[in-house]
Amino acid sequence: MPRISAGETQRLTLAIHSHDFLHRIMRRIEQLHRIVFHADTLDWKFVRASAEEILVADIVTRHQGGIDGVYFALRAIEDGGRDWQSAIEEYASYIHNYYTTPLGVVIRRDLFGEASHFVTPNAGDQSAMATSEKR
Repeated sequence: MPRISAGETQRLTLAIHSHDFLHRIMRRIEQLHRIVFHADTLDWKFVRASAEEILVADIVTRHQGGIDGVYFALRAIEDGGRDWQSAIEEYASYIHNYYTTPLGVVIRRDLFGEASHFVTPNAGDQSAMATSEKR
């Protein structure tokens, strides 16, 4: 049973698509899926769903469901001397790395339940990569 309600997931997904900085992070996570896992042949909707889940999981676990925490984290990176685009790339890389590890897979499975989308070899048979290899 998922720990994040469908309503909360929908609220945060809508926030991702309506706030430019969140949308840009999600798009960078999609790119990282394709680059790191050579997932060019996977269905883009599946890759997008996985990227959204990673960002939602981060917002829920690190920022208690508030998108302002992500914004302030980006600003802190920027205050460290990086430009806005670099801050987005750094933030996206960090959460992509975290939520595609075995622990990150377990956390996402716990948060989203059986409807989780994985683009990582760490998810074993539950990954889109394993499914595409069987074809």
